[in-house]
Amino acid sequence: NEYKSYLSFMVEFELPVGLNKVVSLLTDTLFPSTGTYESFASGPDGSASDNRKTLGTFSGVVVPCTLSMFSAILFLRMGYIIGFAGITEALVMFTLSYFIVMLTVLSVSAISTNGAIEGGGAYFMISRSIGPEFGGAMGIIFFFAQVFGSTVYLLGLVDAFMDTFLSIPQGKWYKVLYGTAILLIMLAVVMIGAEIFAKTNILIFVIVFATLIVNFINFFIQKPFEYEPPPDNKAFKHNLTYTGFSSNTFKNNLNHNYTTDYTLQKPTSFESVFAILFTGFTGVFAGSNMSGDLKNASKSIPAGTIGACTFSYLIYIILVFLIAATCDRELLQNDYLFLDHICKVPYITTVGTLAVTFSASLSTFIGATRILEALALDDILGRLLTFVRVGRTRRGNPWVAVIISWLCIQALLFVGQLNVLSPFVATFSLLTYATVNMACLALDLAGAPNFRPTFSYFNKYTSLLGFIASIVMAFVVNPRYASTSFAISVMLFIFIMFRTPGSSWGYISQALIFHQVRKYLLMLDTRKEHVKFWRPSILYLCSNPRSCIPHILFLNDMKKGGLFVIGTNVVAELTPGIAKWLEEQKLAWLSLIELLNVKAFVETTVDTNVRNGLQNLIMTAGLGGMTPNTVVLGFYDTANPVDFLADSNAIPRKKKLLAKLRRSHNDHRGHVDELPSIRPQNAADRISIENYIGIIRDAMFLRKNLCIMRHFHHFKRPEQCSRSHQCIDVWPLPPHASTVFVEDDTTSMFLLQLGCILHMVGSWDKARLRVMLTSSSGELSLSEKEQMESIIKILRIEAEVISVVMPESIKNAVTDGERYSIVNQVVRDNSKNTVVTFIYLPRPPAERNEQSEYQYISQLNILTDDLPPTLLVSGLSKVTTSQL
Repeated sequence: NEYKSYLSFMVEFELPVGLNKVVSLLTDTLFPSTGTYESFASGPDGSASDNRKTLGTFSGVVVPCTLSMFSAILFLRMGYIIGFAGITEALVMFTLSYFIVMLTVLSVSAISTNGAIEGGGAYFMISRSIGPEFGGAMGIIFFFAQVFGSTVYLLGLVDAFMDTFLSIPQGKWYKVLYGTAILLIMLAVVMIGAEIFAKTNILIFVIVFATLIVNFINFFIQKPFEYEPPPDNKAFKHNLTYTGFSSNTFKNNLNHNYTTDYTLQKPTSFESVFAILFTGFTGVFAGSNMSGDLKNASKSIPAGTIGACTFSYLIYIILVFLIAATCDRELLQNDYLFLDHICKVPYITTVGTLAVTFSASLSTFIGATRILEALALDDILGRLLTFVRVGRTRRGNPWVAVIISWLCIQALLFVGQLNVLSPFVATFSLLTYATVNMACLALDLAGAPNFRPTFSYFNKYTSLLGFIASIVMAFVVNPRYASTSFAISVMLFIFIMFRTPGSSWGYISQALIFHQVRKYLLMLDTRKEHVKFWRPSILYLCSNPRSCIPHILFLNDMKKGGLFVIGTNVVAELTPGIAKWLEEQKLAWLSLIELLNVKAFVETTVDTNVRNGLQNLIMTAGLGGMTPNTVVLGFYDTANPVDFLADSNAIPRKKKLLAKLRRSHNDHRGHVDELPSIRPQNAADRISIENYIGIIRDAMFLRKNLCIMRHFHHFKRPEQCSRSHQCIDVWPLPPHASTVFVEDDTTSMFLLQLGCILHMVGSWDKARLRVMLTSSSGELSLSEKEQMESIIKILRIEAEVISVVMPESIKNAVTDGERYSIVNQVVRDNSKNTVVTFIYLPRPPAERNEQSEYQYISQLNILTDDLPPTLLVSGLSKVTTSQL
């Protein structure tokens, strides 16, 4: 598949073909390899191959993580932090930053030791832990955090270079030029691959460590002296003083003194200083970002990251005390490169600064490429990143992702100010930290047995605290940037949720939902049920989903937030292969539910006898306190069933939804095409009249309300009908000769309740609800009509009472068949323009013989013949009350 995608991409884009060949030729000529493309490319699941995994804990995690944590802060912004924040607040900032970082590291360590880690670092861990929506959204945010971070570190490098070599041309555009030149060197290193980066990093680590030792010694041997402020600080006119160790200097540096930043000419504050400081702590994922290149990521990431954080924190705290005790506050506020100016060894600090910023920028550059590659391999943004997925050199290096990351960094170089970009880096990184902590918290709360990381020094409280701290500090650093980033994350989440057809990674949301649903189901006590909170919970017994789509759509409207279970029985023997077939059918059913956009569950039984299977469904459907109280059947007739899935007008937006489901089918989620075909009416496994009426009796014996649906192949919602046809008619009286409305008749009240519930649904509220009150003795008496109007008023039902007079011939009817024929004509005359009609269902015969059961079906057929969509209703439980 990868090879086919590669070919199709090359045919479509001729320019990248040439680039791909040039890049591959250059890297393979300069750095030959005996491996083939296949040996270095990703595996079947999009993960990095073993040939790319060459880095150990020290070279792959400790070194890049430590250098990234030092970044531009160690030699370039320590004076800025201590000079404005003072010792006290600087220690608070460092401790708070490391507190947030360490909490996040604990979460990262837990996730990384709970399974195999592939390329993509934090993105891979988040997406595989909590699903593609959160993972994809935060992966994109984290990609930009890495890009911004690389730019910040690169600008710090250029600043140090320009301030050291004052003889070279100065100015903003020269800064961009120097940055571009250094970025090209980084591009060459990244193009070669992670191995050369690791070797370069070890050399840089040695240089930085040596520079630190020299600077520590310098604090003790350097004597007090004064020097002029740097050329770019034109506001300060006096000499700057290095005092050496002095108690007065230490006291003066103890508290904060927020004044103007001479590089931006803007006032400083706790928030702005913290934003600059926290930029250095975005490197905590430097080791995680190399996960695809680590020999043993699950072991290296926890050990290496914790070691790097501990070491860098100790270095920072030692530096805070040494600098605060020896450097005057004016020096710290007016010369951010003071460490180079006070050092006895010329240019040693500059070398360390250039080395550490180069490493940090290079590390985040590579991190950005690996995240972008992982996003492309996971198909998070579809065709937008297709070209990234196929753009690899023979050594397996994702050169297209490298080029895109390089272009992004190059564009940000034009901003030209480190302090301007730092809040973006801090905000993006804090949101990523928050998401990692949320992922670990969700995994712990879900209580899934398979979440058992080998790293045990964490719990849900550390994850929760890390999540809260990260969110709070993101808004403290810059509320506007944090709000914007959060809004972008939400939009990305929604976009990916609707675009992504599905994944095989698992969804933490499902585990959390299961956990909560189980808890609340146990709390749902059937002994505390009350009629005033009654709602229809429907079990629809469906023979074939293809012919029942209008029925499902209607019942979904009528359930009013209640339970909706679609049950079916498969006439078959239990054989070894039945389980697999049932699973395929279940997936097809779920696809149909998604296609119809209904909120329903599907239950299937297997039995050679249909009645036995449906009996089991009636008795066992639901769970705990959520069980159906109303059973719905289709009508028993000889009409040929209609395949509504073949009708393009039967389902709204069918073509678009089917296309989406066919994409889902590629992810093994099932498809509606796999549902069984329509069976002919004379099929051998068609239910008999005896079993059909037996099911009706079974439902009544089990005290379930009952509905029988007929003519719903003509069903249309009110908005699809003309205004004159938008009526819901309820016939609350049984079709007998001399009957009056009785409030205690549960079927009559159930009919009114169903009509009212349907009328309350949004798509039905414009329809007219009519109560058709009949009389067989001429005009209705005023008292009868007033009684009905009073009842519906007490029950708060907005309906119109219509008087219907039965013809005199009904009194002379001898058989129920004749009587039902007259009633049918009356209903046809008065309800021919209705959307749906509710009619009182006669009870089945007490005699259990073939003649009486056949006669009963014949009577129901006569009663409902040639009517609009009709529900025959029987109520066996109280469903409404007038009490408060």
